[in-house]
Amino acid sequence: MTDRRINRRYFALAALIALFLLFAAAMYSQRPGNTEAPPTPLAEVAAKAGIVEVATDSPTPVPTNTPTWTPEPTATPTTPPTDTPTPSPSPSPTATATATATDTPTPEATETPTPEPTPDAPAAEVVASILNVRSGPGTVYDRVGQVAEGQEFDIVARAPEGDWLLVCCVDDAQVWIAGSGEYVRQVGPVDSVPVAEEIPELPTPAPTPTPGAVAAAVPSGPAPAPASAGFFGYGIQIDPDGDLGATAGAVQGLGFNWVKFQLPWKSFEGQPGQRNWPDDKVGVLNGAGLNILASIVKSPDWARPGNTDLSVEGPPADPGTYASFVGEFAARYCGRVQAIEVWNEQNLHYEWGNEPISASRYVQLLAPAYRAIKANCPSMIVVSGAPTPTGAQPPAAIPDFTYLEQMYQAGLKNVSDAIGVHPSGYGNPPDVRVQDAWAGTYSRPSHFDHPSFYFRNVMEQYRNIMLKYGDGNKRLWPTEFGWASSGNPHPGYEYATYNNEQQQGEYIVRAYQMMRDWGFVGPAFLWNLNYNVTQPGTELAAFGIQGRSAYGMIQAMPK
Repeated sequence: MTDRRINRRYFALAALIALFLLFAAAMYSQRPGNTEAPPTPLAEVAAKAGIVEVATDSPTPVPTNTPTWTPEPTATPTTPPTDTPTPSPSPSPTATATATATDTPTPEATETPTPEPTPDAPAAEVVASILNVRSGPGTVYDRVGQVAEGQEFDIVARAPEGDWLLVCCVDDAQVWIAGSGEYVRQVGPVDSVPVAEEIPELPTPAPTPTPGAVAAAVPSGPAPAPASAGFFGYGIQIDPDGDLGATAGAVQGLGFNWVKFQLPWKSFEGQPGQRNWPDDKVGVLNGAGLNILASIVKSPDWARPGNTDLSVEGPPADPGTYASFVGEFAARYCGRVQAIEVWNEQNLHYEWGNEPISASRYVQLLAPAYRAIKANCPSMIVVSGAPTPTGAQPPAAIPDFTYLEQMYQAGLKNVSDAIGVHPSGYGNPPDVRVQDAWAGTYSRPSHFDHPSFYFRNVMEQYRNIMLKYGDGNKRLWPTEFGWASSGNPHPGYEYATYNNEQQQGEYIVRAYQMMRDWGFVGPAFLWNLNYNVTQPGTELAAFGIQGRSAYGMIQAMPK
């Protein structure tokens, strides 16, 4: 028993000694000199990197591991205050960068006002997108080139009358340009510009057997005062062949007082000077009490230029030959024919001889014709040739909105009494606009995605262009408008199937009412009365109204 107790005592003593040693070892490991502090170097790295968030967060895990040594993390947060100012230098460079940016424009601003040479000499800066230059001061002179917006020229002299300027130089030659504010900006001492002493002679028309009429075609001086064309009227285009008495009766039956027919120049002057005149046609229509618009078109072959395509219609080489013809026509029928339309759809290649389409060249044709007509019959109204509504591009056509602007830029305002327009409706009602199609609220199988397919768009846009060029005192004369209706149309006229005969009549009536109410429309000529009778089976026939529902609907329309 004694041995067992001794053994137990020794065993207990040994156990106590072992526990003591373990406790001592543990206490030894907790001494400050032996503590490893991994957070401290991490905080230092963070502080060196300028990351304040790491420096402030890193002390947090340290107290959780060693609550006894909480004072130690206080050394770590002391670094953030020293590191916090480090971001402040970043605004400084930004401020300096801003300063350099503001400095850069300063030299540019001082360099911009370099047009200092301008005051020394009068100059003209082109403000129109394209401006024609001519051999003399007026649109009757030959166009010798074009200049573009932004080009600047020295002003040499000004015309005795009007605002034309002689400038230097295009292709090393002095040329004339229109000097009004819509075309050029005049700078410098423009009051010192002298009046030109030598003005080029007007282009001499080619000799014809009727020199008197040609002389009257291009008189010098300003254009005659426009004839009054400020009224609305109901008109229709007819086929002038066949029984003209019956045709005149059908026009009267509609309650209309205007009639239009096309007069091919080539049919009445097959050889130079050998003119026969449509006395019978004018006599019947005038005798029926109808006002007449004659659309004079189609040059005879002898008058066409050498580079033309004689398989299509086209203008003359010399505008004086046409001016001679229309001047004598005006003298012969003054008081019996009330208006002349000078040409037709000249923005189409096959109406312009497959030659380069040119609004400027058209105005060169119009200007002497206008003066010839006015010299022989001042009361006769001159209507500018109506372009065809189209979005096609050269060489096939020039879009009609563009072409009309080009006509104005070439001088249309001064050589017309009324502005011709052809607002075809295609398959679209007259009060619908292309904007409806673009908005997705209106559609057709074809001929609906461009403004030229809409009666209303064409009329409104032409009016806007007239106002833009200061020509709002004139009226638009729709020398052709209408809607086709056919169950079996010719190729290219598929839109005729979109209009039944009832709709054809409804659209025509509505269009007349709209034009009457607008207040800027002159006599409006429906295309057409009777080609469905005189030329059945042609594409012209689909537009005819004689014997169809439309005739009765128009007849019953209040006028």
